[in-house]
Amino acid sequence: MGLTKVTDSSHYKFNVAKIVTYLKKYSEDLPNLYVWNVNIEKLVGLKVLTEKERDKLSEIKPYEKEIILKDRIRKKLNEFYHNQKNEFDNLCLWIIKDWGGITGAKDENTIELIKQFLNQNEPIFNRIASASKVGAYMFPEKYTIYDSRVTYSLNWIILSENAGEKFFPIPEGRNSKMSAFDMNVLIRLRNIQKYKPINTEELTKRLYINNKDKSYFIPTKKAYSELNKLIKDISSDLWEGEKSKMLYYTEMLLFSIADKEIFNDITSKLTLSIK
Repeated sequence: MGLTKVTDSSHYKFNVAKIVTYLKKYSEDLPNLYVWNVNIEKLVGLKVLTEKERDKLSEIKPYEKEIILKDRIRKKLNEFYHNQKNEFDNLCLWIIKDWGGITGAKDENTIELIKQFLNQNEPIFNRIASASKVGAYMFPEKYTIYDSRVTYSLNWIILSENAGEKFFPIPEGRNSKMSAFDMNVLIRLRNIQKYKPINTEELTKRLYINNKDKSYFIPTKKAYSELNKLIKDISSDLWEGEKSKMLYYTEMLLFSIADKEIFNDITSKLTLSIK
């Protein structure tokens, strides 16, 4: 890791070595850090698990259960996609609503969203937290999940370790600790001089903050493809063997450390001086 490795994106460069070094502090403890314990009861009716398999999975730790589910659901999604549309749609809805906890949208709109996601090279950013969950389950070597915790953690690492000059737009989340220390505000404070107006008249311009943000935030239409590239580069250095190919290990780690380890890091490192 003596050399600085950057992502293969021609537009945005990140110091992958610095990000990997940061994450290595937690990577070995991922089986304990990951505590997202989903209810799998419905997977029997969705033809993903037998009752015996459900009972067996219900007895093991969330991390181990999740890794098994990743493989099983991936196979079923790809099987259903080609010849069982209703089963495919219902499993997608389970991933988003039951596994992901996103329940606000109408089912028919979500089904259309998934269809669009799977047929676009650059999926729309609106509801990317929902659509990317299905993509990540179907194609774990190509897609990662784009959600608020993952991007919150990654942005803090990039910011605190000086691992890049661009940051990922963060979807709206429900975590109170993340809301308390809004990452977009921290990024702007780090670059406060760039936001300072030349005069008060400049503040009357439309989209003043939006235009300033363009210097620091990746455009939403490019954000998902750039995240996939970066997570792929991180994964290849952070893990070994087959784990280095599956993007979900890095995603699970970033997700798991967001509201404890990252929160502790922010409150330990951050200082503010007001003249």
